[in-house]
Amino acid sequence: MDYNTRLVILGCAMLGAVCGLVGVFLLLRKRSLIADAICHASLPGIAIGFFASLALGGQGREPLVLLAGAAISGILGGLAVIGLRRYTRLKEDAALGIVLSVFFSLGMALLSLVQQTESGNAAGLEGFIYGNTAGIVAQDAKLIAIVCIGVTAGVLLLRKELQLLCFDPAYASAQGWPVLLLDLILMSFVLLIVIVGTSIVGVLLVVAMVVIPPAAARFWSDRLDWNLLASSLIGLTAGILGALSSWRIEHVPSGASMVLFAAALFAASLFIGTRHGILWRLRQKYVLRWQADQEHLLRGVYELLEGEQKAPAMHGDLRSDEVEKKRIANKLGWTDRHFRRVANQLVRKGWLIDRGSSSLVLSSTGIQQSHRAVRRHRLLELYFSRWADLSPDAIDRCADYTEHALDDELLARLERDAMDVGSRIDPPPSIHPVG
Repeated sequence: MDYNTRLVILGCAMLGAVCGLVGVFLLLRKRSLIADAICHASLPGIAIGFFASLALGGQGREPLVLLAGAAISGILGGLAVIGLRRYTRLKEDAALGIVLSVFFSLGMALLSLVQQTESGNAAGLEGFIYGNTAGIVAQDAKLIAIVCIGVTAGVLLLRKELQLLCFDPAYASAQGWPVLLLDLILMSFVLLIVIVGTSIVGVLLVVAMVVIPPAAARFWSDRLDWNLLASSLIGLTAGILGALSSWRIEHVPSGASMVLFAAALFAASLFIGTRHGILWRLRQKYVLRWQADQEHLLRGVYELLEGEQKAPAMHGDLRSDEVEKKRIANKLGWTDRHFRRVANQLVRKGWLIDRGSSSLVLSSTGIQQSHRAVRRHRLLELYFSRWADLSPDAIDRCADYTEHALDDELLARLERDAMDVGSRIDPPPSIHPVG
């Protein structure tokens, strides 16, 4: 691996990491597409920079002049979006669409004029539009490093302010925070990323590195700090893998490879993310379904015993009386196979004691768990019976659907409302016949 390749990998890695970092706040602020508008708004600036370079006696391809033109054009595009959104009745998506399409159309028209000049051709500006990592030199790598470190430092220093801006801008404004200034600072971070990203992924693809890593990070955590870390790591990984693939495979642009690897990491996060991934959600649904069935089985055993005046006490009873398995399955409306699977889970937990092929017994722990399940269900029944004009059977079904989502705070509120019914230990009486 030669020196230039190491520079390319370093530049791609730094760009990917800082794009992921800034992209988190854009995603939370619901301004991800404004990066797209800034990217497309930079296009006419590149063409104008070309003409400005010619007017100054250059060849038209001086990088600093082209980047300056892209920066000025990008600033105008970002300000146009903010101005249309703030001072007109247009929605943000409409403002983004107008600015993006107008600036991009202007850029394409100016680029066609560039190609008609004697010194202008497509090859001269392709590196700024589609990226040109092969042309990165030590000076470019230093510029990328300075910008990335500066943006990272700015984001970390303003993390609390940007967090408040993203989650509750109305509260931030009421507390005297300069919301517009913070928005402009965030847009300036995006603009700096676009400027340094033109030499790696180009102005048309850098937006993907701002949007994809933070979107992928959301599948791993809901906490801001972890989102910032995960998004930066995903962008960093995509940058390194994209540069390596471009080095190993001939004629494969590193910018496009970075975006493709970022998309692959997004797809992986979509499926295996430990917070909102598809497999995680399926697992959670599976676990919650079995927990609900276990509570239903405990409640069914308790209510059958209660119907026979044999309900076990929460404190003092080590075992309950026996209950026939067939009666429990019939009460719950379960098949024998499903009943056996749920009952075996509770036996392994020690909440039920299997007395052979015909009956089950609640253990001391099972008695306590059955009391909790019955109490939660009946408190909900009482709540629904007071506030909803439903039949007892309908109330019972409503309680079945919602009782497993009760947290401690909601349960305490239900207990407070039902203090006149029963005690805080024993379950309240059922509003319909049991057993």
